[in-house]
Amino acid sequence: MEEFNTTVRISGFVLSSLMFHHLNNDADVEGLILGESVGEENCRITDSQIDHIQFEHTINIQKHIPCISYILKHLFIFYQNVICIAKLCYSYSTFTCVKENVIGWYRQRRNTRQQMTFMEQVVHQNMRKILSDHELVFMLLTPSQATASGSTHRLEFSAFIWHSSQYINIPIFVSNLGNLEQQDYWRVSGTCPSLGQSEAVNQHRTKFFCSGDDLKEVRNISSMNDGLLGEMQKVCKEVERSERAVEKLQEEIKQLKEQKKHSEEKETQTHASRDGLKENVLLCSALRKLFPDAPSLRTQTLTVQGLPVLELCCNTDHNIDIPAKLPLILENQHTRKEDTAPRLRKKSLVAGYPQRLKRKRKTKDTSESASDSGSDTEIEMNGQNRSISPTF
Repeated sequence: MEEFNTTVRISGFVLSSLMFHHLNNDADVEGLILGESVGEENCRITDSQIDHIQFEHTINIQKHIPCISYILKHLFIFYQNVICIAKLCYSYSTFTCVKENVIGWYRQRRNTRQQMTFMEQVVHQNMRKILSDHELVFMLLTPSQATASGSTHRLEFSAFIWHSSQYINIPIFVSNLGNLEQQDYWRVSGTCPSLGQSEAVNQHRTKFFCSGDDLKEVRNISSMNDGLLGEMQKVCKEVERSERAVEKLQEEIKQLKEQKKHSEEKETQTHASRDGLKENVLLCSALRKLFPDAPSLRTQTLTVQGLPVLELCCNTDHNIDIPAKLPLILENQHTRKEDTAPRLRKKSLVAGYPQRLKRKRKTKDTSESASDSGSDTEIEMNGQNRSISPTF
């Protein structure tokens, strides 16, 4: 991300000189502005942005040259042929002010608005054509009376530059007046250098300066800072890549936790359904004791046809104390053992009854024998009915 800021700085002495020169003239005053233009590039690294580049362009106004005294006889030319007057002003400044740079021009007019007129825009465009290697600034000063008696005057000043096919207003800071802005420090451009100072600096420039008017140590430090910035950007990219990997791992861990939670819930539901079908241990032990040879009675699973599944019968010995918990089962077993012999005898009598009946029919006995056999039959039938009835 890049930001571009342009400001104009002027000392209080130069501003007061402009005001004094204007108040001592009855007409409007035009002239050239001399000074220097400084550009700085600041790169900041924040938590949200890796490279935040900010360009600070500062235009320092150091001196002004009024053109009224020199071109008073060419006043008509100034309004008719602005290219010629700009050439005259530029030639005058180059011959009289050695090693000084023309960074723009100014205009002072009374009781008007802080807005460039069409003529001023044309003059500025023609000066940009002549001084193509300079970024020119136009400074407009508009004094006016603050009171009706004229005891108090007011001076408004502003600067304009050509940017993106239009004129934009840029702020002006007076260096030796109190500024309300909070900043650690700011540099103020020095006065215009003299010819002797320029010769002395040019003589020893090669020892301290590089080709671009930069100190050698500053260039070395700048290259070191660029290297550190490159390494820091690499580290930031690695950190960002690792953070993305950590986020991906955390997402996978979260998904695994959710899967594990679902599986545990499913297992809990399965165990709950299994625990719901509890086995009757006492019934199973009783059936095992009463019917040891009938495992189909100890199963809880049936087929579609309603038949017991022998593979799923209970074959576990539950270690139930039968005499203590189920005493009636032992009594039932003793009763069944006692009833076993009479039942066998009665069954044999019933089984032998048809043979004796046939034998009597073959011999064709008398009615007495038939009645006797009938009484015997009734006795035997009664005995048979008694043997079939259940015993508890």
